[in-house]
Amino acid sequence: MLKLKHKSFALLLLLIVLVSSSCWKRSEKKSSSETENIPVFHTWNSLKERDYGIPVHPSPETRPPPGFFPWAGIVSHHLLAHDYIDSWFSRLADMREVQIFYILSPSHFGLSLEPYSLTDGSWDSGFGLVESDKAKTYKLANFFNVILDTKVFEFEHGVSVFMPYIKKYFPKAKVTAIAYGGESPVNIPIALLLAEAMEKEFDENGKQENFLLISADFSHRGNLEQTQKKDEASRLYLENSAGASWNMANCDNRPGIFVLNQLGKNNLETVILYHTNSWEIANEGADDITSYFFVYFADKN
Repeated sequence: MLKLKHKSFALLLLLIVLVSSSCWKRSEKKSSSETENIPVFHTWNSLKERDYGIPVHPSPETRPPPGFFPWAGIVSHHLLAHDYIDSWFSRLADMREVQIFYILSPSHFGLSLEPYSLTDGSWDSGFGLVESDKAKTYKLANFFNVILDTKVFEFEHGVSVFMPYIKKYFPKAKVTAIAYGGESPVNIPIALLLAEAMEKEFDENGKQENFLLISADFSHRGNLEQTQKKDEASRLYLENSAGASWNMANCDNRPGIFVLNQLGKNNLETVILYHTNSWEIANEGADDITSYFFVYFADKN
C-alpha cells in the first residue's frame, strides 16, 4: 500500500513537471513569436543611399535664445536638405534630451487603411535600431480605435528619413509615429481627434520628456515667384501663430500644423532656424520647387 502511494506521488510529480514544462515552452514560444513579428524597416542610411545632393553649410536665420526649451518643431522629410536636417537635430540635442519623439507625418502614397496609421516596428538607422514606444503606440491605437497599419511604414519617408538623425543625436530615444492624409482639404474631425490625443501627451510634464516632430515640406510644385508668395504666407503664421490662421501654412502636413496650433494655445515662441528651397540647394527644377522651414517652438515665458 505504501509503495502504491509512493508510485502515485511520483506520477503526480512527473505530471506537474511535464505540464509546467509544456506551459513554459508555450510561453517561451509566444514571447519569441511576438518578437519575430515586430517589423524592422530600412532607412536611407541602412541601405547606404546617400544621393542627397550638394553639401551645404547652412547659416542660421535665427538662433535660439538662452534658456529656450523647444517641445515641438517642423523638419523637412526631403533628403535633399540633409545638411539642414542634421543641423536641426544637432542644435535640438544641445538644448534638451528627448525620451519619445511623436512623429506626425503625411501618408504620402495612399497606402493607409486606417485614418491614423500606427506601427510597433523598429527602424534600422544604419548604426542601431530606433524602436517604437510600444506602450504609447498601443494606447494611441485604442484611443483612435484603429488596428496597427504597419505596411505603410515600409515606404513612408516622412517618418523613416529621421531615424538616422535620431539615433545619432538621441541614441536612447524611442518614437511613436502617426501617418495620415496631410494636404488640403483638411479633414477637421481627423485633425481634432489627433490634437486631442497629443494633448494627453503634451501637458507640462509631457513637454519635458516628449517632442512633437512635425514632418513637413512647404510650397510644392511652383516656380520661384509662386514659392516665395506661398512662403510669405507660411511665415506669417509661423512667426505669429496667435494672430494668424494655421490655414496660412502652405505645407503637405496641415493636420500637423493644426495640432501645433491647438497645443500652442496662442502662447508659442518661434525660432525659424533655416528657410530654403530645392532650387537654392540643387539649382534645378525651377518650375517644380519645394521649400523648407526648419523651426523650433517653445512656450513663451
